[in-house]
Amino acid sequence: MNITIIGAGPGGLITGLKLLEAGFEPKIIEKQEALESTLCGEGISAETLGMIPFRDWSEFAPQTFGHATFFLPGGYRCYAKKKCFTMDRTPWLRAMSKEFVKRGGSLEMGRKVESVNGIGGLVVGADGPFSVAAKFVGNHVQRMAGVQYRMKSDYEWDGMEFYLDKTYSQEYSWIFAKGGLFNVGLLGYQKDLEQFIKDKNLGGEILKKEAYNIPFFGTRVQKENVVLTGDAAGITNPLTKGGMAAIVHAADILTACIKEGKIGEYQYRLFAHPVMAPAYRDGLKYFRELTNEELEKMGKFLDRKVLNQLSRWEKLRIMFSSVVSPKKMRFLMKASSFANKYSW
Repeated sequence: MNITIIGAGPGGLITGLKLLEAGFEPKIIEKQEALESTLCGEGISAETLGMIPFRDWSEFAPQTFGHATFFLPGGYRCYAKKKCFTMDRTPWLRAMSKEFVKRGGSLEMGRKVESVNGIGGLVVGADGPFSVAAKFVGNHVQRMAGVQYRMKSDYEWDGMEFYLDKTYSQEYSWIFAKGGLFNVGLLGYQKDLEQFIKDKNLGGEILKKEAYNIPFFGTRVQKENVVLTGDAAGITNPLTKGGMAAIVHAADILTACIKEGKIGEYQYRLFAHPVMAPAYRDGLKYFRELTNEELEKMGKFLDRKVLNQLSRWEKLRIMFSSVVSPKKMRFLMKASSFANKYSW
């Protein structure tokens, strides 16, 4: 089968590697002359990274963590015990592109695709948040601004750090160690990031400032001979805004559809998968509605606990804690559970 992938970012390259593993020989077309990563916190779980074929990609991880830490107002913190990494994404993308060619894939750099019309066979749109392929398909997404600084600092980190504090972001802020450097960012605005850095006494030197629109809640990922993945599809996790796990699972789904001769089922299967769980919509809505006062009350229940090791009794106690209504808490817990497994 003739398969053309537009875009050699994570979505295009991981899909390409998965297709090669299944015995296909796809072609990737990339507009950049040399691969450079766009804004990303660069976090990924060991589970997700291990699903990418052909080699141990953790070689491109400057930092390994045994847990993620969630900081809540009032000085409370809780944990998710899970091996995860921060990646050095540009060298990693370049290494994946070399592996792709080595394994029999075709890569054409420096060619910008203006239209999917006229491209024969199956076309995989992995061309980012302002995708040409997505326009053809008619995909619509919601967007959230992400802002990140890359810094040198002597900050003492505690795992992969997430800050649930509405002072700075409607959703969350982060500090990810990266082998002597730090990715420090938030979902929101630059002025709030600068206040966050000041309040956390990060100090140090800012090496790079980045901003990016993160697409999620994609509505359509398939039309005629064109399918979408990654940012083009808007399959980034709505809660965490992490997109790597969704890319890997989407690539598995697409590969299975092709092997079975059922390409027409790609959209149905993807939307039925937990990476696109309906619970995220209400989960995100209720999470955004949480106040710092409610988050602080939640922190009292969760302080120093490991979230993915909570007992049934502890979960019920949180659900009926009067922090928010049991209905809202149920959606928050369900969406968070899916996100922990399928978002990073």
